[in-house]
Amino acid sequence: MAWRFGLAAAMLIGASGLAAQAPQGTLPLARRALAATMMDGHVYVAGGWNAAATQYARVDELDIATRRWAPAPPLGIARSQHSLVAVDGALWAVGGWSAERGLIAEIERWAPGERAWRVVARLPTPRREPGVAVLEGRIVVAGGFSGSSDADVDGYSDAVDVYDPRSGSWSQGPALGVARRGLALVTLDGSLYALCGYNAWDGYLGTVERWSPGEDSWRTIATALTPRTWASAIADRGDLVVLGGFDAGGPRASVERLNVESGRVCAAIPLRQARAWFGAVALAPGRALTMGGERAGGFSAGVEINRLACTPN
Repeated sequence: MAWRFGLAAAMLIGASGLAAQAPQGTLPLARRALAATMMDGHVYVAGGWNAAATQYARVDELDIATRRWAPAPPLGIARSQHSLVAVDGALWAVGGWSAERGLIAEIERWAPGERAWRVVARLPTPRREPGVAVLEGRIVVAGGFSGSSDADVDGYSDAVDVYDPRSGSWSQGPALGVARRGLALVTLDGSLYALCGYNAWDGYLGTVERWSPGEDSWRTIATALTPRTWASAIADRGDLVVLGGFDAGGPRASVERLNVESGRVCAAIPLRQARAWFGAVALAPGRALTMGGERAGGFSAGVEINRLACTPN
């Protein structure tokens, strides 16, 4: 399946092969609560759900060089509300939920050239909507929701679990200062940042916490991020960028850029399509690819390339 560019976007493709912001075609399947990451010049989109199925196992692979989608081996366990990260040349699917299984503890691994995903570990506490990131070669799983239903107030998690793929062992990191689900977790300059999310007592969160290896607690960064959940976040040129998400008004199009040293927040060019529970990856300095998710009134298959610079005041 070709990933089609419009004429205006094609004229803006630079030496990096990336276009300026414009609609960039579609995913092979519209869905939300999917997971996405990039590895070796390929974008992978795994799982999710839509009105036709409660969970999908399918994995779609986009070759950035050819701009074509192709199927990759499906997950062994269909899931949504999970995360996907790349470590040591392999993909890891972490957390999530299934209508058949409930909360999913199994972590699956797949590397290019392999025929199938393999279960290689289990989360100490199964949960959905955690933040997951890689720090110093380890997979860090923070927050999420471990309740049996959305009414379970005790299900909001502050737990931080750290998995070492080389030894196959788990350790426990310092708990988040704010328990939350639907957060984003991002690695920047050797530290982890937990951003936004939701809990039953504070509602939608704009809270940002930072933790570095060797520290015994997370530290709150004073900032004015717009509260939201189910957003995506990436690191870009020393800053954190929060894209889209969901609040009481529904899916959001806003994009905010946070300087973690000063706490300053500026507005960047908004998404063309307001969306939540979608995938986003960093393509190049100042560029992100956003795809899929929940839009007002349904499920999105839309794919955009977004510029991440602050807009003039």
